Amino acid sequence: MKKLSLLIVTSFLLFSCEKEYHPIIENKDIPLLKRITVDGELFMEYTYTEERLPKEEKSKFHYTKHCYNNRNLLSTSEFYMDKAIFSSNSAALEQVMNRKEWVNPGNTEKSLTKIYEYNSNDQLVKTIFDRNSSTDGEYNEYTFENDRITRETMFWNGKPSSFIDFFYDSKGNLIREEKYMILDDGTQNLLTSTEYEFDNKNNPWLAFRRLMKPGKYTNLNNIVKETYTIHFEVSDPAIQKVQVSTYTYTYNHRGYPVIVNGEAEYIYE
Repeated sequence: MKKLSLLIVTSFLLFSCEKEYHPIIENKDIPLLKRITVDGELFMEYTYTEERLPKEEKSKFHYTKHCYNNRNLLSTSEFYMDKAIFSSNSAALEQVMNRKEWVNPGNTEKSLTKIYEYNSNDQLVKTIFDRNSSTDGEYNEYTFENDRITRETMFWNGKPSSFIDFFYDSKGNLIREEKYMILDDGTQNLLTSTEYEFDNKNNPWLAFRRLMKPGKYTNLNNIVKETYTIHFEVSDPAIQKVQVSTYTYTYNHRGYPVIVNGEAEYIYE
């Protein structure tokens, strides 16, 4: 009889715990991007968790799956990619460009897992890179100011190899980033810098801010101009040291982009 009573109480507690779980819903005021088409052809697809956080990113050439903890903090990201896309062999490139089935965990080997660690304030402090083909000590560490990432330091074999500094405007838009290489003697050389200009409309990628990538996923507004500058000497005269990209948008009634550069269409849920 005691065993039966204990079983009933245990079952009740388990059931109560299940009923007490309430997902923390985010991005309630942001329309979730479901698909991107280019010239009418499907290019990207996205799925979301019940908390309205990005779960899957799907395309012909790569697939990514994101997992979160019970505080909606990103815990892992798994990446699958058709490595032939980087091949210098023209036949291999043609084959991958003509593939019909999109990359997914069932047809492609996982190439990378990122593991995310946080401090007691739920700020990202470390990203560990777990590659199938490498066991080198590869990870990134982060510095925060005003709850924004201001520096990302890359480590290789346990030593800092480079870092990126991030600069924001009063709205939180990333207006400049600078990438430095760290030499063996500790010298820091500026490699590249990128400056951004913005519209005054809504950025749909803000729904992806839990992915902890400064810029595209954290900006309040949309980038209209990007100026990329190389700060070292390049031997190839075809490479311009200053490269400028511009972006134009058509917006919906809520001020979110629906057409980008006249060719990419954003389709929301």
